[in-house]
Amino acid sequence: MVNNKRNMTSRRTFLKQSLYATSAISFGLPMLSSFSGPPRSASLKNEGYPIVIKSIELLRWNDHHFVVVMSADGVTGITLANTRIDFLYGVFNGLVKPYFLGQDARTLPVLIDGVYKDERNYKFSGMPFWNCVGHIEVAIWDLIGKTDNRPVYQLLGNQLRTEVPMYLSSLTRDNPAEEEVERIKERLVITGCTAVKIKVGGRLRTNKFADERSKKIVSLLRKYSDSLTIYADANGSYDVKQGIDMGKFLEDHHVAIYEEPCVWEDFESNKKVADALKKIKVAGGEQDTSYYRFEWYCRNNGLDIVQPDIYYNGGILRTLAIAQLAHLYKKGFAPHTPKADPLEAPFLHLAAVAPSLYGFQEFPLSGVGKKQPDWYAPHFEVKEGKLPILSTIGLGVEYDPAILKKATKIE
Repeated sequence: MVNNKRNMTSRRTFLKQSLYATSAISFGLPMLSSFSGPPRSASLKNEGYPIVIKSIELLRWNDHHFVVVMSADGVTGITLANTRIDFLYGVFNGLVKPYFLGQDARTLPVLIDGVYKDERNYKFSGMPFWNCVGHIEVAIWDLIGKTDNRPVYQLLGNQLRTEVPMYLSSLTRDNPAEEEVERIKERLVITGCTAVKIKVGGRLRTNKFADERSKKIVSLLRKYSDSLTIYADANGSYDVKQGIDMGKFLEDHHVAIYEEPCVWEDFESNKKVADALKKIKVAGGEQDTSYYRFEWYCRNNGLDIVQPDIYYNGGILRTLAIAQLAHLYKKGFAPHTPKADPLEAPFLHLAAVAPSLYGFQEFPLSGVGKKQPDWYAPHFEVKEGKLPILSTIGLGVEYDPAILKKATKIE
C-alpha cells in the first residue's frame, strides 16, 4: 500500500510534468520533434518515488487484444486494444515495447518523446507506429492512476466537465436511405440523443447512387426534425468541386459539420472546400498523427474542427497537445471515438480536462440496443444524450481476470 504523503508528492510532481508536456504551445516554449514531452529545460526530478515498468504484454483473447503494463510493485495498467493492433505485432514488440521496459512511468512525457527518437524509430512515424505507442501510453496512465488511487483525469489537469453530450455515429453506407433513417430514429429515442452523424459519398470515391442515397438521408432526417443536429462524414469521397457541391447541399439543409470531404492527406483540397463553405464547419484529422499537420490546419484555417484519435495519435498527452493547439487558434476539438466499449475510457478522461471540446462527441449507432458483454465493467451507455466522466481510479474499467488468464501472449 502506498502512503498518502507519497501519493500527494508524486501526484504533484507528475502533474507538473504533464502540464509541462501540454503547455508548450500556450507559453511559446520550444517544440520537441514529436510534441509529446516537456521542453528540454524542464526538470524531470521524481522526488524518489518512481513507478518502474517491469513488464508489457500484448494479449489476445478471442477477437480482442489487450495491453497490460505491470510495475515492479505488482500494479497493472490495462487497455483494450483497437482492431488496428492485429496487424502491428512487429512494430509493437520490436520497436515500441522494449523502449518502455525498465523506465519510470512518472517520466511519461519524456518517454513519449524519447520513443520517437530512439535509434531510428522516427523513420516509422505514422499511424502504425503511434498506434502502438498510444496503447502503451494509455495503459501506463491506468497504471499511474491505480498506483496513486486516482482517476486519470485528475493527473491531467483541472476538471472542466463531468459529462459529455454525444451524437450517434452511423458507420454504414450499404442500406437504403429509408431503412437507415428508421434505424437512426429508433436509436435516437433509446439514447435521448439530439444529434447524429451520417455517411455521405462512397468512401474515397463517389458515384450517382451514393450521392442520391446521401442526399435522401439528409432530406428525410431534416423532414423528421427541424431541431436535430446533423453531421456528415464523407471519408474523403470527393474532389474539390464535388466536395463543395455536396457541402452547399448540406448547408441548405442546415447540417452542422462536414467531415473529410477530400482525401485526408490532401490538406490543400480540404482547405479549398472549407474556404468555399460559410455556413458549415469542416472537420478532419482522424488519421493524422503529425502535430505539424494539425498546426498547419489550425494556422491556415484548413479545418474548423480537428479530430485526432487518441490511440492512433500516440496517446492522451499527444492528443491533449492537439486540444491546446485548437484552443490557441480558436478551433474546435472533437476526438475520434467510434466505439461503445472500453476504448471510450481514455476519451472520457481526456474530455474531462480538454479545452475547446466542440459540440457533441461520437458514439456508434451500432452500439445502441445490444446486449452488453459480461467481461468488463462499467458498460458505456448513453442516457439522456450524455456519457458521464468515469470517476473511479485509473481509467475506470475493470476486466474479468479469467479472460486475461485465458489470453494468448503475442511475442
